Amino acid sequence: MPSSNANSELWLSKGAMAVPDHQKIHALTVWCDPAIWGLALYDDQAPWFTLIECLQLLTFRHREGKALFPGLDGKPDAPSHERQSYRIKLNTNLRHLLFRDQEVGRVAARGGANDEVRWHQWLKRTAEDFPGLDLSYLKAAFSDDFTNFAEALELMRSAEVEQFGQKRWTSRHLQPVGEAMLFPDVKMKDDGFALDRRFFQRTGEILYLMLNRSAERDRLGELVARRILKSDGPWNRIARRLQGPEADATTDQPKWVEAPTIGYLPLARLARYDELARDWVAILSQSAIPLEDALEFLARLSGLHQVIYIAERAVDVAGRPSLTPFVLEMTGSARNNPVQVLSAERYKAHKMLPSQAVEAFVQSYADTSEWREIGTGPMDCSHAKTLLAKRFAWAPKKTASAAGLPPPAEQLQAMLDAAKTRNHDSGSTFTAHAKKVGLVTARRGTGTWYSPSDGLLEALVLANVDCAMELGQFLSVLRRRYHVVIGSEEARTRSGELPVPLEDLRENERRLEERLRVLGFINRKSDDCAFVVNPFSSGRAVAGRPAHAAA
Repeated sequence: MPSSNANSELWLSKGAMAVPDHQKIHALTVWCDPAIWGLALYDDQAPWFTLIECLQLLTFRHREGKALFPGLDGKPDAPSHERQSYRIKLNTNLRHLLFRDQEVGRVAARGGANDEVRWHQWLKRTAEDFPGLDLSYLKAAFSDDFTNFAEALELMRSAEVEQFGQKRWTSRHLQPVGEAMLFPDVKMKDDGFALDRRFFQRTGEILYLMLNRSAERDRLGELVARRILKSDGPWNRIARRLQGPEADATTDQPKWVEAPTIGYLPLARLARYDELARDWVAILSQSAIPLEDALEFLARLSGLHQVIYIAERAVDVAGRPSLTPFVLEMTGSARNNPVQVLSAERYKAHKMLPSQAVEAFVQSYADTSEWREIGTGPMDCSHAKTLLAKRFAWAPKKTASAAGLPPPAEQLQAMLDAAKTRNHDSGSTFTAHAKKVGLVTARRGTGTWYSPSDGLLEALVLANVDCAMELGQFLSVLRRRYHVVIGSEEARTRSGELPVPLEDLRENERRLEERLRVLGFINRKSDDCAFVVNPFSSGRAVAGRPAHAAA
């Protein structure tokens, strides 16, 4: 397997930038998915965790006074991949209180004890269970009021995202409504903590790189700084009180962990990067949207764009003419109507695209003279093994001698099979993230199809509607920007044909209108004219809340 200084030998997808020499790929089993989509889009890194990882990088750059989105390295006519590193505050005291402490609630619930006794009992138990962890500052931080402290802690716990599933306490996270609420994904070591990538496997760094290469990066940088990074709302202030001395730890102190490199994103420019950034700009430009809600919309929309990115890249690498649209069925019920059947068929077809792209990517190398000129003798088999290690970081099962190696064609096929069947591949990421953002619905006995959640519909309206927009125009925007089809006009093929009966598509459109009406996004002027409206554009705002409901 090649070391990082051999990255220049890796086989690249068409138009991809060279992999930086410092990029570590030693943990990869085969260089296929990363070459097409980047290093890495990971199925277990939920959209909230993706957003948090992106904000960790942005928070560090803001703290250091660096441009948030400086763009690609190199010269305009000869760009090169970004080379960045960043540090993340461990935030150990707050994380312990939120996710490891079991005693605060028990002590607070005991009747008859005054605050002094409660503080003494809790601090004594903490010292016994966790030697070296000094939380005595909390007594003064909360003016000796233990009940106030316990209530503040319980409030902060309500802001946890991705609460479902068993995660270690060092891999649990809060909604990132302030710098004090950010934590790295770490593992415990004898001498402290080390950055780990169990759940944060660079999908957030890929999100950052997509934004950094967008045409909107300058305007977006101003909005991110003003709306997110400079925010010091009530949630962040409570978190700082709970942090204690760690709140003011500088980056040169040992209370930080370092990410020495960031992910790899193959293509320098894509229209999808610009569409993603447009949605960030649209959401953050609406000051009436509370930050808590804006972050949820950004998490959903970012995940949606990465899902579309997976499909678009697969189509491009596989050499297909275009991406077939996502047909969204609006009832979400298992009624087996024609729109649902078509939606399920499209989902199955889209799910297969990454595998087809991997096949095409490997075939692009198999068609080179470097590979075609290899013979079938023992030395040729050994040479084939060397080439696959160099071009694809592929190491087959060890053999005693070159004579025991299979023919080159079999080695190539074995590598392709491994790439198509590995765990956590881009196909599984497509499915997992589509479900998390609310694009996909699954019903036992019926299957899986595209049917958007209310949360995703809300995000799409707020990202695309400023002043009142006629419903048909809104559907046209969804078709153009997200490959989404709901009504009859957008479903028509170039020849004017419809994939399902006209009345079923019209009913699907009526269902959308009804759902938007219930959500407060429809203003029907007459029987023939319905407008999609954005309640925030008129200045109306709702109370902020930790917005982390499931899709």
